[in-house]
Parts: sequence; structure tokens; C-alpha cells
Amino acid sequence: MNSLHRIGTCLAATFLLGASLHAQSFQNAGSVGAQFLKIGVGARAMGLGGAYGSLAGDPTMLAWNPAGIGTIEGIQVSAQHTAWVEGINHDFVGLVVPVTDWFNLGFHTVFLTSGDIEITTIENPEGTGKFYDATDVAAGLTSSFRLTSQLTFALTVKYIEERIYDVRSGAVAVDAGAWYNTGFRSLTIGFAVTNLGFDQTFAGRPLEVKYNPLTTGEPAVNAELQAQSSGIPLGFRAGGSFDLFEMFSERIEDHALLTVLDFIQQPDVRERLALGMEYTWQKMISVRSGYLFNADELSWSAGGGVRLPIADFNVSVDYAASSLGRFGIGHRFGIVLGYAQ
Repeated sequence: MNSLHRIGTCLAATFLLGASLHAQSFQNAGSVGAQFLKIGVGARAMGLGGAYGSLAGDPTMLAWNPAGIGTIEGIQVSAQHTAWVEGINHDFVGLVVPVTDWFNLGFHTVFLTSGDIEITTIENPEGTGKFYDATDVAAGLTSSFRLTSQLTFALTVKYIEERIYDVRSGAVAVDAGAWYNTGFRSLTIGFAVTNLGFDQTFAGRPLEVKYNPLTTGEPAVNAELQAQSSGIPLGFRAGGSFDLFEMFSERIEDHALLTVLDFIQQPDVRERLALGMEYTWQKMISVRSGYLFNADELSWSAGGGVRLPIADFNVSVDYAASSLGRFGIGHRFGIVLGYAQ
């Protein structure tokens, strides 16, 4: 009963915080920059519909809830690739290094690249033969502290940069998370606040202009167009996960049916609910499905993965397909390489 009481207290705090953030929803629609930070990272995570805030043991947790790296006992590295819309690519690389039994370090980078885009003008609407591109980058350093065998806290400090042509902006942000194994059957819960930081403003050579005074004979003045500042997508996530077999009956050897549920809140969209399920046989082969509720274009996801021991390493290879509504299907591929203890 004590475990259930603690769970109830945590969930109550979760929804109270969610209610306080709700007042911002829709009032700030279209005002938040760095939208690439909202693209889901990882084939396994997106195979579960993006319900990933309460899981642990995977370097991609660095992008969802950094406290999830606290259970990793050996060095792990993860590389994830997303084939996004219109030739846009989204990539993630994460590394987790256990330093002590209670302290882990993590490093991750996220890249969004547009590829070449042809420049058009009023005089040449079909293209000038010249090209530009856009690149967004986030890089973070994470410290996770395992306070007990059940409870982990983590903090990430990261730098975010957006660039389009020769105009760029930069910002510093913080992610914070907590992960808790309740001890009640297989139930775990997680909470995370991501992208807590300052507004960003674009600057660069294309914004430099010559101002011609109205007074005749006055020389032109060097000036710079002032870009309007914008925030970054502050996010709040609370979730829970459990093995459906173990929760309502008995654990079944060689079989697991993971069920995950996340409540997600961001300042420029409606509150969302992500639900996912993963069936795993002998801790080797998994199939997954998930759904994101209350989203305009995103909805269902499905995928699978294989986990195999190779020499002194455990290798996981995953794939997921996600519906992007009118934009088609997003394909995600990922690999996790971990040193076997």
C-alpha cells in the first residue's frame, strides 16, 4: 500500500503541474522555434508511439527522460536515423558511460539536415541555379545520479543551434528527469522537463542592410534587420510502464508484453497522450505498436527489433514506421551497441 500511495502522490503532482502549463497552450501557437527538438528520437521509442518517458536502459533516453540512463551498467552507444519528409534527415548519436555504481555520464547530439534547396527569386521563380541548406543541431551532456536501487535523477545541459543559409541562432537549455521503479510488480514511472531555456534570435550577414537616409546628400548607413526572438519548445512528460502479464497475472517465462503510457505537454500544441505496446520473445525479438492521441498529423506507429549477443557485446537493431498524415510515412532505423557485463 505504501508503494501505491507514493505512486498516487506522484501522479497527482504530475497533473497539477500539467494544469499549470495548460494556460499557455494555444496562446503561443506558432511562436516557438527549434521545432526539430519535437521530432521523436529512436526506432524503438517511435515504434511505441513516442511513449518512452518511463523506460530505462537505452541511450536514446537522453532525448526523452535523461534519468533513464541511470540503470545502464556498461558502456552503450546508439545511432538512430529518421527519413523525415521531403528529403529531410534527422539523426541521433548517444553515448552512456557508467562512472561508478551510482553515477553515469551521457553525451548526445541531434542533427536535422535539409539537403540542398535551390534559391528562387521574383526574377527567377524556377530557380537561379544556386543552392542553400538548413541545419539544426543540439548537443547535450548528462549526469545521472542513482540515489537508490529504485530511484534515479538526471540533469542535461545542452546547446541548441539553428541555421538557414547564413543566418543562425543559438540557445542554452536544460533537461531534468526522474525515474522510479515502484517495486509493485513491474510498474515504473518517469517524469521529465525538457528544453527549459532562454529565447533565441537569428542573426547573420543576410540581415545586414544599407539604410538610405531621406535627407539628400546623406551617406548610406550600415544597419541590421532585427529578427524577432522566439522560445524553444519547453516540454513536460509523465509516464508509466509495466509488463501486462506480470501486472495482472504472473510473469511468463520467455514472454513479455510491455505496456507504456505517456502524458505530454508542450506550449504550442494541445496536450497529447501516447500509448504503446511491445511483445518480446526470449528478450531477443520484439514487435511494437503505438498511437499518439490528439495530434493533427501524427498518429499510429509500428515496428520491431532484434537483440543479439555478439562476442562481448549486445547488439539491438530496430525499425519503426510512423504515420505523418498528409506527409506520408516516416521511417526510422536504429542500432544500440552495449558492452556485456
